[in-house]
Amino acid sequence: MGPPTAARPQVSFRVVRADGGPEMSVPMSGETLTCGTRGDLTLPDDPFIAPVQARFFFSGQRLAIEDLGGGNGVFARLKVERELTVGGELRLGRQRLLLEAIPPVTPGEGGTIAWGSADPGFKLRIIQLLEGGMRGAAFCLREGENLLGREVGDITFPGDGFVSGRHAVLNARGERLTVKDVGSSNGTFLRISAPSFVEHGDQFLVGRELVRVEIAG
Repeated sequence: MGPPTAARPQVSFRVVRADGGPEMSVPMSGETLTCGTRGDLTLPDDPFIAPVQARFFFSGQRLAIEDLGGGNGVFARLKVERELTVGGELRLGRQRLLLEAIPPVTPGEGGTIAWGSADPGFKLRIIQLLEGGMRGAAFCLREGENLLGREVGDITFPGDGFVSGRHAVLNARGERLTVKDVGSSNGTFLRISAPSFVEHGDQFLVGRELVRVEIAG
């Protein structure tokens, strides 16, 4: 006989409701647990959540998560500085932001440059995504640090009470960008694009709901 199989840890999910209602705790009893408006972990009927939005599952002895598509995606709370690639999204407060590359403007190739102003050479910008997926404001990112906040910073969201005064820093280096939370109250979240391992205390935004994972053992 081989060595005994190690018992998998006990996992539970705590949902912090966006409307301020009582938290809900759901244990994981099987190999997988789905999350959505019709999932094993049933979230409120939210237009930004698919019927089955995410799946938690064991990969060996470790818990993992994957986004099953639909809705507005699944976002993981930042614990350390992370790279955000072009096409990636982040959320802070009520803001959902998309990173885009800015193509260089070359006179004579269909682009125009205003008379008397030099091309500033921006390489990246973030686009505010509004409810329903419509595009809102666009913010060009300068080389180096770009501070995001409610009322102080290079990019501000004064009407969003869920954004901290100093919330996050976007550090642009050429065509690469990293994101760092700077002690915000409600966190900065990056959209997950591939299955990822989950640790105790990790937090995920699914629609407007915050899901905190608790792993024991």
